[in-house]
Amino acid sequence: MPYPILRFAKRKAGAVGAVYRHNERMKEAYKSNPDIDPARAHLNYHLKAPEQTYRKEIDRLIEQAGCRKRSDSVLMVDTIMTASPEFLQALPDQEQREYFQRAYVYMRDKLGEQNILSAAVHMDEKTPHMHLSFCPINVNGKLSAKSLLGSPAQLSKWQTEFHKHMSARWPELERGVSKIETQREHVPVWLFKKAEQLDKEAGRIREALSDISAFNAGKKRDAALALLSKWLPEAEKFTAQVKTVDAHICKLEQAYEHERGQAVHYRSKALNNAESLEYKEMELEYLKKQYFKQKAILERIPPDVLEQVKQKKHKVKER
Repeated sequence: MPYPILRFAKRKAGAVGAVYRHNERMKEAYKSNPDIDPARAHLNYHLKAPEQTYRKEIDRLIEQAGCRKRSDSVLMVDTIMTASPEFLQALPDQEQREYFQRAYVYMRDKLGEQNILSAAVHMDEKTPHMHLSFCPINVNGKLSAKSLLGSPAQLSKWQTEFHKHMSARWPELERGVSKIETQREHVPVWLFKKAEQLDKEAGRIREALSDISAFNAGKKRDAALALLSKWLPEAEKFTAQVKTVDAHICKLEQAYEHERGQAVHYRSKALNNAESLEYKEMELEYLKKQYFKQKAILERIPPDVLEQVKQKKHKVKER
């Protein structure tokens, strides 16, 4: 059963450059992705080539629209558009190109061509796919990926409309099962927010640990214990959740490796069910960095102090 595949990845300022270099094949070597064959790079093509770097074009569009921009704004959405490998690989070259052209038209009509930074079709990997990158400026001239992509229900609507658009030309294409129905695991947004919060508190917690010893007493020690008792459950919850997410990513990696050995099924399942594994791996790296930082602080707490903190927390619960 072949499926059309459409996946979105939101990108803030720090990631735009890396996506640009990857999509536009600006690197000389791709050791992190052995599936890229440089000998086939000449087969890659654009349905829309970038006029300048993604970041410069984004800045131009934002200035032109008069958008307000925060330091943590999503500046770009990188969209992967492809289909089940067995379907795409069976198409004649001209019809395969028609598939990506039709997919481009769908996005152009939804977003407005002026907001599309680039539409690069990669033929140098086992499964042809298109990276369509756009700046999320909505019809009201506001920079807002949320208003364009929205809730899971709104994303599901994108998928349904995309399937309808593509299956009008290729009726054999089927609509995949909605993420809302499958309730697939994902990296929860609150985990990233918690990582940022705990990272900001790390210095204060280290300072508090320095103020505690088996011999000191008084207000300074009490204040340090109070701070630790508030921080400890949050840090423990965060580290436990990262382990869960890590285990989930490992499962996805195993599935991805399994499918790499089967050329016919290459990456279809990973793309369809994992919402682009490579992006999740990048997210996980950030979480892991914060995980090890919090874990190192947890390990610095002397056992007797840890016991005091837990007793203090228990007494607060009893009250």
